[in-house]
Parts: sequence; structure tokens; C-alpha cells
Amino acid sequence: MRSFFSDTRGSVALMLALVLVPLVGVAGAAVDYTRTTNARTQIQAALDAAVLAGARADGDAIAAAQRAFDTSDVPGATGVVGRFSLGADGRVIGQASFSVPTTFLSVLGMRAVDAGVDAEAIRGTDAGPCILVLDETSPQPFLVNSGADVRAPRCEIHVRGTRNPAAILNARAQLDVARLCIAGRRIIDNGAGVSRVELGCEAASDTYGARMPTPSVGACDYSNGNYNGGAVTLSPGVYCGWHNFNGAPTVTLEPGLYVVRDGGWNVNGGVWRGEGVTFYFPSTAKIQFNSAMDVDLSAPTSGNTAGILFFEAPGLSRSQFILNGSIANDLDGLIYLPSRELVMNATSRIASDAITIVADRVILNDMDWNLEPGSARGGGDRVARLVR
Repeated sequence: MRSFFSDTRGSVALMLALVLVPLVGVAGAAVDYTRTTNARTQIQAALDAAVLAGARADGDAIAAAQRAFDTSDVPGATGVVGRFSLGADGRVIGQASFSVPTTFLSVLGMRAVDAGVDAEAIRGTDAGPCILVLDETSPQPFLVNSGADVRAPRCEIHVRGTRNPAAILNARAQLDVARLCIAGRRIIDNGAGVSRVELGCEAASDTYGARMPTPSVGACDYSNGNYNGGAVTLSPGVYCGWHNFNGAPTVTLEPGLYVVRDGGWNVNGGVWRGEGVTFYFPSTAKIQFNSAMDVDLSAPTSGNTAGILFFEAPGLSRSQFILNGSIANDLDGLIYLPSRELVMNATSRIASDAITIVADRVILNDMDWNLEPGSARGGGDRVARLVR
């Protein structure tokens, strides 16, 4: 008996071995957990990319998503399986399951960790966002000031700016939009009411420019006109120099192409009506609507400029295009001004059922704007976004 109690070396070794088993398991669990987390992150990224590819696809969305997922490679994971389906609203739904073999947890009898991830993506309208802000190199290409009230629950606004800040949203401004997508990750939000903001998102690119017509601009048909009140009827043609509209005239524009060159139109009050009209700016010329305007203009529905209300020549230097003090605007068509800083001021009310704006920069000041998605010519990118 004495020898049994005095010789404890074997029992100590046995107890140490018994203690080390759970200790090794616990320490090893952290290692295996890290490996599983890394695999999950990589497979989640692959699944996200796959559902986005499916949502953008013109054909079989499920096949496109499956192809994208099957090309991914995640070292350390086994049994990786991706499954895809379509939701009722057209969204692409993806689920992936996988296993990560364990190294240390196998001591405790756990040979592998089974896990899964999911993702969903949906494609936006083919026409692209209602407003696309192009400037990527300057700070605050999108500025929303106090008093701006935009009601566009079916519209998206995309801002390609990535400089700091990519946008400024000031207090007492309201943006009721389906989504405000800003490519940059830093903005200044001073308390604006915005229904949905996404930072660092995939903003649409400009696919309109390559599809714009190139009008042949001839000699001046009308130069330096002055119109004071009364009824005025304008015909398509090349308008050179400055044309001033004072005394609140009632202006009727006949259908066709209006080329505004080397100057602009300065409009002070009045009623403007034009159906099937397009304005083309071959230079930094502009139209500036001021003080108590009632404007109803719509683009052609056929022909070379179908769907285009305002557009400009490519490669122009930067300049402003200002809408001031209008009491009512109804603009129908594409406003394609990629060199302009578009400024909307002073209680402009734009109630448009089909409008798309593409501009270098956009400033929204004190205004009241009802906006619906436009059926703009050319369409936008196949814009897709993750919704889960």
C-alpha cells in the first residue's frame, strides 16, 4: 500500500494527459473557428457576386448566377454547393452550404464544421436612375440645401462622386426616394430627411452619351431676339446670341429641334408650351427660366431625338444650367447635360411623369418636386443591388 501511494509518477502523467485533452480542444477551437469564419466570408462574397450577376443578366438569371458562383474557389472549404431561385418580384435568391474540415476540434470528435450563407439581389429599372450625377473628381457633386422637398418614391438618385464629401445633405431637406446611391463612402449629413441612403454602392455609369445623335448645326436662323409679353410662336432652327423673353409672354414652340448657340435664352415669366420639342446646345449656351414660370415641355416620341428634351455636344467645358423661380414645371423627357452643374432654385415645382436627368453636378435648393421614373432614351446599366 505504501508503495502505491508513494509512486505517483504514472498517475500524475495520466491526469496531465486528461487535462491537456480539453485544453488542446479549446485552443484548437479558436483556430478552427477562424478558418471557418474566413471561409464563410469568402463564400458570402462569392454568393453576393453571383446573385448580382444573375440580377443583371438579360437571359436566364438562375443560370447566370450559377455560372458566376461555380467559378469561385474557396481554399479550405469542401462540399461547397450553391443553389439559386427567383422570388416573386424577380429577385435572385442564393443559398450556399459548405464544410470546413477541423484540425484541432477533431480531438473532441468534431471532424468538420458545417455552415451556410445566403444572399438576395434585385435589378433596378432598365432606364437607370431618375438622376445621375457624373462628377467623380470634385467634392460634393450632389448638394441638397434646406427647403428642398423631393417626392420620388419610385426613383433612384445615383451619385458617382468618391471624393470627401461625396454629397452634402442639409437640414430641413426631404428626399423621399427609392434609393440614394452614392459611390463615395463619406458624406456630410446635417439632418436631412432621406428615406434610404447607401454609401459605397455601385452607381450607374453614363450609357446615354454614346447614343446621343449629332445634329448638323448650320447658319443662324434667328439672332438676338427680344420678346415682350403677348403671344409668341417659335419655330425650330438655330438661335444665336441672346434671346430675351420679358413681360410674361405666352410662348408656343412648334415641334422640332431648337439649337441654342453662342449665348442663350433668358426667360422672365410667362407660359411656355411645347410638345415634341428638343433643345440642343452645341456650346455652353443655356436656357435660364426665371420668376413665375409655367412650363410644359415634352420630348418627341419618334425620330432621331425621340425621348430627348435637352442635350448638349460632347466635350464642353463646365458651366451652370439654372432653373429659377418657377411656379410650375412639367418636363417630359431626357435632360442630358453631362458638362453642367444643374441648379434648381426658389420653389420650383416640377411634376413630371417621365424625366431622367444626367448632369455633371446637381444642386437642389428651395424647391417642391414631384418626380416619377422616366422612359428615357438609351436606358441605363443593368443596375442591381443586394437586398439581403
